[in-house]
Amino acid sequence: MVNKTLFLAVLIFVGLYSCQTNEEGTSTAKKSTWTPKMDEPSELAQIMRDLNEEGLQRKASLEKGELFSGSIENLLKMVAATPTEPHMKGPAFEPHAMAFNASYGAVQSASTVAEQIEAHNNLVKSCVACHNNFCQGPISRIELLQIN
Repeated sequence: MVNKTLFLAVLIFVGLYSCQTNEEGTSTAKKSTWTPKMDEPSELAQIMRDLNEEGLQRKASLEKGELFSGSIENLLKMVAATPTEPHMKGPAFEPHAMAFNASYGAVQSASTVAEQIEAHNNLVKSCVACHNNFCQGPISRIELLQIN
């Protein structure tokens, strides 16, 4: 009991002492210049997030029986984009990215809902194939884009 009381008294004293004000009424406590940085995704991670968002929109549209026309502006930057960690991209990445781009082109050129659904599902499979080699974490999320 005495230890808890002593600890509490020391804690209050330190708290009050650190917040003292000087004669001008300003705090004497050191002002921190540190500002926390929010985790910013890498270039590649941001492209992947954009692609996932578009995939969700396309899936919703196709499930309503409507063709979807969307386009990721930075899609072609995928091959050169910086990954979150260097090991998340290797020699096999570029062929996967090129296959993805071909599948994406098929989605864009589909003229019927049925064609676009097939192309969309092939696109999802190409994403999973690449993620099986690099960064397995989002595979379950990617598989949710599949249209049955």
